[in-house]
Parts: sequence; structure tokens; C-alpha cells
Amino acid sequence: MSSFSNEFIKRPVVDANGELFGHLGDIIIDPRSGEITELLVEVIAEIDVTKLPWPMEEGFCCVPAQEVSQIGSRISLRR
Repeated sequence: MSSFSNEFIKRPVVDANGELFGHLGDIIIDPRSGEITELLVEVIAEIDVTKLPWPMEEGFCCVPAQEVSQIGSRISLRR
């Protein structure tokens, strides 16, 4: 599974307006179901992380997989 996630690491993550939110740091996968549960995003410095609706852990914003609207050359969030 690590080779799958490595293809996406460092891809830009954008908000619903197409503005840069950060870059993908890692993908969290549920070992029982094999489903992606969270994306760990390294948020750009211009964003105040205290105002985000998602928690921060070890420098990464933990974005639930349900918040992703599209994955391609960039990862788009629903908000």
C-alpha cells in the first residue's frame, strides 16, 4: 500500500475555491476495511490553523476523507 500512497505525497491540496490549502503529507488507511479515512495535510503558512474545522497533529491537519471532492493532479476539498 505504501507505493500507492507515495504517488500522491506532496500533491497540492486546494479548497473549494481552488486556492492552495497545503500539500499532502500522508494518507491514513483503515487496516480492517482498506478505506482511506484521513489525509494529513501540511498547511501553507498563510493559513491560521487555529481557525480550521479539523484537528492538527504533529504539524499536519487531519482532514477526513469525506471532505475530499476530487483526487487528480491536485486534491480538491469540499470546503
